[in-house]
Amino acid sequence: MSSLSKGALVQHASLGLGKVVAVEANAVHVFFPGSDRRQAAKLRWPLASPLLRTEGLARDAWLEGLSSFAMDPASGRYALAENWLSHDDAVAEFLAHSPGGFAAATRSGRPARWRAVAAAWTARLGDGQGEALLADGNLPELVRRFREAERLVSRIPATLEDGGLRQALASPDAARAWFEALFDVLATAVPGRARFERLFAASSGLGAPAGGAWPLATVFPFLAHPGREVFLLPRTARAAAERLGCDLRYDADPNWTTYATLRDFAVRLLDRLRPMGAAD
Repeated sequence: MSSLSKGALVQHASLGLGKVVAVEANAVHVFFPGSDRRQAAKLRWPLASPLLRTEGLARDAWLEGLSSFAMDPASGRYALAENWLSHDDAVAEFLAHSPGGFAAATRSGRPARWRAVAAAWTARLGDGQGEALLADGNLPELVRRFREAERLVSRIPATLEDGGLRQALASPDAARAWFEALFDVLATAVPGRARFERLFAASSGLGAPAGGAWPLATVFPFLAHPGREVFLLPRTARAAAERLGCDLRYDADPNWTTYATLRDFAVRLLDRLRPMGAAD
């Protein structure tokens, strides 16, 4: 038992590859995706020991990323959400809606709108234009251009509400701190935790309404680098991640743990969807 720990991958003689969800004194809970069940199997210890091995297993990023398991007191089993979908089932639902896959879906609708907004962002604020305005102290023009971007995003259903940025950036000092933190993130090829935490703190300092700080903190990095960053809309992101088995470790205040978890989840998902034409 001491050789097994929560999160480890194991190979069962008959159940296949699984992930250890929890370890108890007399049992180990293992989720086996091949079973097509959302519940983890409860294996008695030490009886299960001869059936499990941990050596020589290839990594499985998707299985390792499944994390939203909760204990059901009635059954004593750990399980994913009741509305959990396996990756294959999720792909089947998507193809039923978009038979041509991502290649066809990106030519119109929401993907096309996002690409148009990203192009407008680059034209108005890319190539150092935003940083130059900030360096010149021209906050009114900088706010105006950001509000133009906000207005374009707000036309995409279920994203931002137009006008929230004007209120958030009403204080020049708070606005300047936010712009500085944002451009610091955008100017770095691989921004790390410290830069994002500064941006998240500045975003919280804007006094956005409940649920509004996350979109303000993440939409502009996403517009600038859609292949690298993610846009976190709390309700949508939490529902989607939970249904696919990922616990975002969500907190209403923007924070690195939640953001990094979502970004890692998005990377794993993109990797699995590339064969269907997913690009970013």
